[in-house]
Amino acid sequence: MRIINEVNSFDPTGSLLLEKRGESDDFFAVLLLAACGKPENARRITQQQAVESAREAAQDAFNSLSTELAAAIAEGGPVHAIPVCSSKAGGLIQQVADRRQIKLIRLTDKPRNPKHLAKDADARAIDLFRTTLGQGGKPTPMVESSADQSLVVRIPITVSAPLCLQCHGRESEVSPETLAAIRQLYPDDKALGYQLGDLRGIWRIRLPVAD
Repeated sequence: MRIINEVNSFDPTGSLLLEKRGESDDFFAVLLLAACGKPENARRITQQQAVESAREAAQDAFNSLSTELAAAIAEGGPVHAIPVCSSKAGGLIQQVADRRQIKLIRLTDKPRNPKHLAKDADARAIDLFRTTLGQGGKPTPMVESSADQSLVVRIPITVSAPLCLQCHGRESEVSPETLAAIRQLYPDDKALGYQLGDLRGIWRIRLPVAD
């Protein structure tokens, strides 16, 4: 597998800022399985196209999650949003993935749900994005080609809204009721202590590239 380039930046409020960098408009071919023969009609796509598709999927999933969380918070405050993340978030993201025929997941090095722990290349991407932020830069998505004829796009997620800190901020910023709900559902929670502008994790989107 190889990392292709970084193309644009993602903000979990739904703001996505496009940045062309280097040779971002160059065409690249998917790595194919050499021993098994390669499809004659495999598509060639640009980095830009890969990131645009991933960006739309991440935005779609974010919008679905935001709608559910906003309704829960309006009904009973942040404590009501905790069960939404526990029981509905996975299904909402899967609906987006199924509709777009892709694979889509959120990952982090500080998970609330241990199933979302980033490992290997995902963890390295998070480290790189966090380093970029720490140096005052804007972390931008990474595109990787794979031998299974797919493309993987990793999009950074930052904490950009004060509302996020009601469930992910320092313990002093989280209400006792919300803390109790978190600890009941997630006894091994590691997703506290964030500040505005911190890297929360990544969206990892796997896109098929062969027709």
